[in-house]
Amino acid sequence: MTAKAVPGATLRLRRRLALVIGIGDYENVSKLKSSQNDAKELSFLLQRIGFIIDQPQLDKKLAQMKHILVDFENSIQSNDIVLFYFAGHGTQWKDQNYLMLKDFSAVNTADSKAAAEFLKMNAINAHDILNALSARKPYAIIFLLDCCKNYSLKDLNLDKRALNGSDSKLVGLTGMHKTGSLIAFACAP
Repeated sequence: MTAKAVPGATLRLRRRLALVIGIGDYENVSKLKSSQNDAKELSFLLQRIGFIIDQPQLDKKLAQMKHILVDFENSIQSNDIVLFYFAGHGTQWKDQNYLMLKDFSAVNTADSKAAAEFLKMNAINAHDILNALSARKPYAIIFLLDCCKNYSLKDLNLDKRALNGSDSKLVGLTGMHKTGSLIAFACAP
């Protein structure tokens, strides 16, 4: 007698890990109304379908989030299904997407080199997160960015008008690609 494969059986044996982040109560840039609620609701739904998630990470500052990301990355095993979700402000610089945490401040320079360095030091590079998750060799990665994208460094007039929602030249995030990953944006990049 031979055993028959049951559709979906392998999927059930894989651990499902999720890191869900919602940043809305920004200290120095415009606040977002729904980021925390979106993160809470998604966390609840993910738990219902078997994802392991401690709690949604709400309104974390940059230093806190760096530690949370390292802990999450270190928890990933080679056969896991991994879901990463970020709701909050995001921006694109050159070919990289950056996620802004609670303590992010507006860039106060028109010098593009200085602005790029500021972003590298004061925001989290989404591509770096995806690469770190991928390096753990999970079975699959689901990478969801629900970013308010009205802060664009493509316009070198980096005053606060973009963060106050009055900039009509919205650019958005850039596309991301990684083998074994599903990457989705709330708005098309």
